[in-house]
Amino acid sequence: MAAAIALAMEDFRPLGSRPVQEATALEACLLRRDAFEVMASPGPDGVVFVRFLFNPDVCALSSPVLDAGATYAVDVKGGRILAVQ
Repeated sequence: MAAAIALAMEDFRPLGSRPVQEATALEACLLRRDAFEVMASPGPDGVVFVRFLFNPDVCALSSPVLDAGATYAVDVKGGRILAVQ
């Protein structure tokens, strides 16, 4: 599970990602790894499904944010991402 989450997170929000200087508070928040909750569940044949859900409370945003997360299908044995939605 941990390996699948780490692989998906590195694709979703690579370490060292920084907002551009003119970024809004929302744009800067969306680049923060800690602004996303993570859920993972095992699937068939060694596949793990990893989902990132945006938590606006982390950045105290006043406007709603829709569709800021992603779901990954990760082949843990092969160390690769099979699909992203």
